[in-house]
Amino acid sequence: MHWNKTVLFRVISTWKNIGSIILVLIFMCTDYSVVNAVPRQDVVLQIVMPYQSLAENKYQSTHVRTKERIKHGREIAYRNLRRQFVIDSWLNFTQSESPAEILSLYCNQIFKKPVNTILSLNHGSGTESSNNYILQLADHLGYPVISWDPHYPGALQSNEDSRVLQIAPTIYHQCQAMQKILNRYNWTDFSLVTTKITSHVDFINCMRDMVRRTSVSQGFTTKAKYNILSSVTADIGDTDDYEQTEAAIKAALKIVKDSVSRVIILHAGDIETLDIMDAAKEIGLTDPKYVWLLTSSSIGRIGRSTTFPVGVLGIMYNETQDMIEEAMKTSIRIWAMGLEKLARNPLLSRVMMHPNHTCSNSSQEYWKKGFWLYRAMRDVVIKDPPVSFSSNGVIEYVKFNIYNVRPSTNPTYARRGWNEFTSVGTISPKEVNGKMDMRIEMDEVVWPGNAVFPPKGKPERRFFKIVTLKEPPYISYVPPDAETGTCGSHAIPCKLTVDPKKPDEYGNATINEDGLVEYCCAGLCVDLLKILSTKMNFDYEMHEVSDREWGIKQQNGEWTGLVKDMMEQKAEMVITSIKINHERATAMDFSTPFLETGITIMVALRKGAISATAFLEPYDYPSWCLILVFSVHATGASIFIFEWLSPAGLDKGRRSMREHKFSLFRSFWLIWAMLFGASVSTDNPRGMSSRFLANVWALFALVFLASYTANLAAFMITIEEYYDLSGIEDWRLMNPTAVTPHFKFATKPGGSTEDNLRKNYPRMHRYMQKYNKSEVVDGIHALKIGEIHAFIYDATVLEYLAGRDKECNLITVGKWYAMTGYGVGFPKGSPYIDEVNDIILELQNNGELDRLQKFWLAGACHAMKDKKDKTSQKIGILNFTSAFILLAAGVTLATILMLLEHFYFKFGRRCLKKYDKTGCCALVSLSMGKSLTFEQSVLDAVEYQKRHKCKDPLCETQLWTVRHELDLALIKLEKMRDDLVQIEPNCKEFTNPCIDITSEDQYKSRAPNGTSNAQSSNQNSGPLYETPDSLRQTTENHVGNSVPCDFQNRVFERPETVSPPSVGENNKNKSDLEKKRSQFRRSPSYTNAISIDSNDSKDVSTLNTIEPPPSYTEASPKRCPSYSQAVEESPLLSRNNGDKHNMKTKYFDGKYYVGVVRDTDDSAL
Repeated sequence: MHWNKTVLFRVISTWKNIGSIILVLIFMCTDYSVVNAVPRQDVVLQIVMPYQSLAENKYQSTHVRTKERIKHGREIAYRNLRRQFVIDSWLNFTQSESPAEILSLYCNQIFKKPVNTILSLNHGSGTESSNNYILQLADHLGYPVISWDPHYPGALQSNEDSRVLQIAPTIYHQCQAMQKILNRYNWTDFSLVTTKITSHVDFINCMRDMVRRTSVSQGFTTKAKYNILSSVTADIGDTDDYEQTEAAIKAALKIVKDSVSRVIILHAGDIETLDIMDAAKEIGLTDPKYVWLLTSSSIGRIGRSTTFPVGVLGIMYNETQDMIEEAMKTSIRIWAMGLEKLARNPLLSRVMMHPNHTCSNSSQEYWKKGFWLYRAMRDVVIKDPPVSFSSNGVIEYVKFNIYNVRPSTNPTYARRGWNEFTSVGTISPKEVNGKMDMRIEMDEVVWPGNAVFPPKGKPERRFFKIVTLKEPPYISYVPPDAETGTCGSHAIPCKLTVDPKKPDEYGNATINEDGLVEYCCAGLCVDLLKILSTKMNFDYEMHEVSDREWGIKQQNGEWTGLVKDMMEQKAEMVITSIKINHERATAMDFSTPFLETGITIMVALRKGAISATAFLEPYDYPSWCLILVFSVHATGASIFIFEWLSPAGLDKGRRSMREHKFSLFRSFWLIWAMLFGASVSTDNPRGMSSRFLANVWALFALVFLASYTANLAAFMITIEEYYDLSGIEDWRLMNPTAVTPHFKFATKPGGSTEDNLRKNYPRMHRYMQKYNKSEVVDGIHALKIGEIHAFIYDATVLEYLAGRDKECNLITVGKWYAMTGYGVGFPKGSPYIDEVNDIILELQNNGELDRLQKFWLAGACHAMKDKKDKTSQKIGILNFTSAFILLAAGVTLATILMLLEHFYFKFGRRCLKKYDKTGCCALVSLSMGKSLTFEQSVLDAVEYQKRHKCKDPLCETQLWTVRHELDLALIKLEKMRDDLVQIEPNCKEFTNPCIDITSEDQYKSRAPNGTSNAQSSNQNSGPLYETPDSLRQTTENHVGNSVPCDFQNRVFERPETVSPPSVGENNKNKSDLEKKRSQFRRSPSYTNAISIDSNDSKDVSTLNTIEPPPSYTEASPKRCPSYSQAVEESPLLSRNNGDKHNMKTKYFDGKYYVGVVRDTDDSAL
């Protein structure tokens, strides 16, 4: 492409619209050819219209004058047009509707000229085909078309690729005009009558769309302002048989009459309208209570007279030659103004504005550039006359004349009974408050029957008999109010039959003269009946079917129940939950189903126990194995390995186990404690790597516990057990005797459910007959007490009963079978079927039926089920059954481990000690390693001795005898120590022998009250006295903590001036020891022990006891709170610090005790 810089600069400087710049860039990128050399282009408007000999010259002159005024006029509006284009237009007439003629027009006229727009004026009757050919070819080639065609079908379509501008009043505009008339006189209910005219489908769809668009929203529902009571199409056809045509018309009009519509809108041909009006007059549809509205095609041409009845209203657009001329002028102006818009755009004005088509090519290229011209013409707005187009190219404002049939003013026509059309108003565009809209203006109208006021448009109320049958929640029988005797807000009066077997079924209810009970009925079907009564304008009386049967066909071919009443026409409608099936449809008619249903199965819930493995269900078994088996032990082993290798830890065994107690089992104990967050004592690692790994494990444990506890409650629920049947073909239903006990199920006989089972599953039907229940309530009761295992019936009824069960122990299972629906029943050929169908469809569309279902079919159990899914529930004891099972299993396992532990200490330790020479078992478990050492064996023996004292008196006496000897040995050792100290005062090491039976603190100087100085400094600890038992324990402890000592190599430093003791001195010491030994005598127990504390000169052989002091014998002994106080207050005991025996002899509670220093008085006891 070659672009002039000056042109580009001018374009950019003048264009301020960013959107236009983008469009131009897109236009440039699509390879449009720009002509730079020729500033003006030749463009042609091709006009095509049916030939009319009397109007040919008139149309030609109008065409030429309009073209020349635009081409050579001085209007400023076309200044850019004249600068950029050379315009011209051609007018051609079609002689027939032949496709060959239309094709010749394209090849010889349109293709040979620079035509860019086609104007098609279809004003004649019967010329629709030629206009359709023109539009189809233009649409295929991409030509924009301006059409004047009242029968144009594209007015209701929204086709973005369409390039047709419609300037004539269409079917869409006639629907708008009808809505204006209906709204003016408040006629909300009407019927539609059409023939198979070309546009009859478009007219019906347009009226239905008008009803939908004018509906009023009320909350969550939508209420229609207008209501189409009936819509019929008379199939007249092309037959010349007048009787056949008349019969078809009367059949269609009979439906309209049965719908009790009072406003009838007719859309047909003008000849067909005459036949329809004659037939309507014969069947009484032209009475004063009816009003007819005719479309433009139904009226045809307005003549001097008509046979239509008085009061008919009709709309008519102007189809005269003047109107066609005006349409031609307006179309040429629209074309010119569209080119003017393109001329103002420097880029688009230089685009080749006509296609290059020829008939010599077999394939024609689609003219894409024509879209720019079509859009420019669609955006044209003209104020006088008002012209604007919708998004789909249809003119928005048209004018209609309203005609009224009145008695003829011509006496001759009046005598013949003819009438005449008179214009009584218009529907035309008017500007009000700056807004253009279609307005209706009416003069005085003569109404049917020469009435002054318009008819109401609504029928008088009719009266219907309604037959029903009880089936909660659709029909329920409720007693009337005890005080007022009236029914509640949701109930209506109904008459019920009396069952001879249950004469007191309805208590004290009133029985009328016909033997029927005056009662009340409520339910979903009652609410539906109220809606039908309001919309169809009828009153009603409801009664129960006499035999209380739904209706099945017996073997003799006769019907029972509701079907029989319909066949005998005892009522106009059946309103209850009656199922629609093929066999019933042969005997009666049904409306559109207002609710879907089927056959389902109900079973009872049985409360079961919680799963024994419920606590494991938050994770699957592979996850548990990965977490508890692999992860725990792998991490524990890793922590021990890191601690073994860490210098800060065990340092490959160099650090003593006593300094750092950590082993493999303690690592496992740490891991398990961290995993479950247990607050127990653990030994922590010291190495950096092992501590880091422990922290990582703690994070893992946190995630594990959080996810586990979050999901645990969902599985700790009680399992509800029930028979989970898959459907009507479940194996337990097909073969009930295959299980033990036999599977028992039932249904209610006499209904469609039993009839279906009898035909499709005869074996199942024969088996269940002995379990069938006469009423659904009886079947539910038998199901709950376990008399039967399943109950088969209507799906929606069982769903309702399951939702209303008090214990919520009922549930429906399996897939629904034999899907069908509930419908309103009618006798064969009822005229009310279509009317009821329209109302049911309306209720489905606006959601009213859904509201009724939610109100009547919802139950408390359904709400509880929904709430249970959304809210948390309290967890009871049953919910923790698995946890208790886990705890019991843990106790059992711990018992087994205890037995294994005893087995190890009794048998296994002896064998294991032979092989564990290096202490490797201590790496695995410190307790195990410690149990294999000698020190632990001694401690175990002492502990065993402490906790297993002999209770036999003889055994106890012997035991204390041994202990007494031990005490004497300790005294001997003490005496020897004192002698050695006196002999060798410089031997300081001997005060700390290899087996130290005393400590330095034990032999510190005594305070005056008998306590040591260390004790005096700490008043909270109390006196320190030891019994032989406690001293022996101290000795044993020192044995464990001492190191071996060599007595043979021990050398005591003695002064040379001191000589060893003589034999006499040794004998003297020995005799002293014997005396000391004889001073003490053990009784069988400490509680009866009496100690002798005497001087060396007394004869111990004759002293068995020491009498208490006089103060203690004259009166009862004084009870002291402690040994220390007893020593302090004792008059027998001296306070000589050199006599340590006296310090160890205590008098308390009338008895003497021998002991040694110990921490507390209790231990001395």
